[in-house]
Amino acid sequence: MPQLAPHIFDILYKQGIQHAFGIPGDFALTLFDALAASQIKPIVMTHEPCVGFAADAYSRIRGLGLAVVTYSVGGLNMVNAVAGAYAEKSPLVILSGSPGVQERQQHHLLHHKVKTFETQRRVYEEVTVYATTLNDPKTADAKIHRALDYAMTFKRPVYLEIPRDMVYAEIDEAEHHNSPIKRTDTDTLTEALAETLEMLHQAQSPVILTCAEVHRFGLQPQVIALAEKLGVPVCATMLGKSVFPEGHPQYIGIYNGEAGDAYVRQVVEESDCVLMLGVFMSDINLGMFTAHLHPSHTVYATSERIAIKRHEYPNVRFEDFINALSSSLDLPHRVANTMSMKPRVTPSQGQISMSGLLYELNQFIDSNTLLLTDVGDTLFAADDIQTQEGTSFLCPAFYASMGFGVPGVIGAQLADPFRRAIALVGDGAFQMTGMELLTAKRLGLNPIVIIINNGSFASLRAMGHRDAAFVNIPTIDYAQFAQVLGGNGFVIETGTQLQQALHAARDSDTFSILDVRLLPDDISPALQHLSTLFAKTLKG
Repeated sequence: MPQLAPHIFDILYKQGIQHAFGIPGDFALTLFDALAASQIKPIVMTHEPCVGFAADAYSRIRGLGLAVVTYSVGGLNMVNAVAGAYAEKSPLVILSGSPGVQERQQHHLLHHKVKTFETQRRVYEEVTVYATTLNDPKTADAKIHRALDYAMTFKRPVYLEIPRDMVYAEIDEAEHHNSPIKRTDTDTLTEALAETLEMLHQAQSPVILTCAEVHRFGLQPQVIALAEKLGVPVCATMLGKSVFPEGHPQYIGIYNGEAGDAYVRQVVEESDCVLMLGVFMSDINLGMFTAHLHPSHTVYATSERIAIKRHEYPNVRFEDFINALSSSLDLPHRVANTMSMKPRVTPSQGQISMSGLLYELNQFIDSNTLLLTDVGDTLFAADDIQTQEGTSFLCPAFYASMGFGVPGVIGAQLADPFRRAIALVGDGAFQMTGMELLTAKRLGLNPIVIIINNGSFASLRAMGHRDAAFVNIPTIDYAQFAQVLGGNGFVIETGTQLQQALHAARDSDTFSILDVRLLPDDISPALQHLSTLFAKTLKG
């Protein structure tokens, strides 16, 4: 009979997980013993939020991530990062150690307990798609498989709590059937496909708008094939940036309502057939809801809803709809007269500017580059950064939690060690999770961390709070800080210094911090547009 924790780690390894992010604690020590004995490598981080962010980034590349924490002080410390993974559909498996089954019966008060022994599990029920405690050897295996089915079907986190006296418990193996949790009704799919094809045949100016679900469900090849068969322009949302390769001749840029590029906005909003594939209809994704997308001109397909014009098609899986559409023999073809993505940036003459930084990044990024941004102007600036390959950009553009960038770049580099990882972070975000570079040093990783050092929360200043004291933050010499942590540090005040530092960092075998000194009011082209829209929203 298999033992509980070794059985879980064996299953997860076969699912492609090679690294587990976590922090040990007394209620999880036995669980970490089992992890250390497995084929999955434990990655011990400095803080539980970083555990969640790193596992999230790992999942976005590998398709599944793993976080292992202790009870309450560990698990509850990580809730925010898991909430972001839930919101943005990144499947994680959270394993939490907890008080033993016998302990719970014998002792009412144990350290780390909050309200009841079930408090942590109930909290996680709000930020996962499935949460349970593995406290019965007869049902544990069935629950493990159910959790993985939910994670992979809905692309969202799941939570398994393991009492410490259950870690090596012998469990009954359940007969597992790979029957889908969600099923497609064939007749409904046929009707949805027919209406979509009719729209495409009648349309004069169709366009494809892609987002993160295309990547989460592994549908990028199908969407690329669909786009090439149709010959239409393709754009993406901020959250879906790089889902469609940005070097592709049909790619025209990011669509972000009034905040985005005027040409992309014109192409999308004047289209008579917008294929919206996996799109999150969020405020940041749609330029603070300034997007003008008429329902009668849209095909809206996500894992939660298929709607064509004003018609709903329930019981159709997103994957089945995309596969059927991309393989259809009745697709019309046009030769699109598109204008490729045109970043709104220019090189800096003398003192470095945000525009100049983005310009130099565009010259530096190649097909072997993986870019992550944190929240703030670094996120909005990515509108004008051009990546080269698919799945080469990660960001928290919907949940928008600061602190993602540095731990995320560690998770990303472990998930894809063949590409050079860059994190673009603000100084405020770096101060939240930047100490995680100690982990990068210990692991021998060499990410490039570019810090926008302007002594403020620049996006908040841009929203009309320029004179508020609370948007200013303390600053340090980040280049010197890098050296203290054992990495390379570069002070960047000119475009030439940035070019030199990027190339020096690329050739280094340890992490590098590029301390880019900008004025607080020097913001990206995208934030210049968005700030006015944000301010209107706050006043409303």
